[in-house]
Amino acid sequence: MHQYEGDLGVQCEFCHARNPETKRNDFPSDANPVKDTARMMIRMTDDLNTKYLTQLEDRRTADPITCGTCHRGMVHPEVFVPKPHEQNNRPPAAAAPSTAPPPPQ
Repeated sequence: MHQYEGDLGVQCEFCHARNPETKRNDFPSDANPVKDTARMMIRMTDDLNTKYLTQLEDRRTADPITCGTCHRGMVHPEVFVPKPHEQNNRPPAAAAPSTAPPPPQ
């Protein structure tokens, strides 16, 4: 469970409900709906590791996908925005000259 804490940057009570009488985490309780989301995400990473990554013949690492692969210590992962693509490491071409007639003076 400590792996999940680090992967998401949270404490146990993020997923586990508190017992109002004892003021302690009630680990068996399913009262916190975040726990259902966590279970679904755990199934997803398990599926990625066992059903899909095992099919890659030229996989460079045997490291499994974990919650931290996407979350990187944040409850909500940042949206990935790829860098603009430059072809052959050349600067963008200059704009083509305009074929429109010049404006009247």
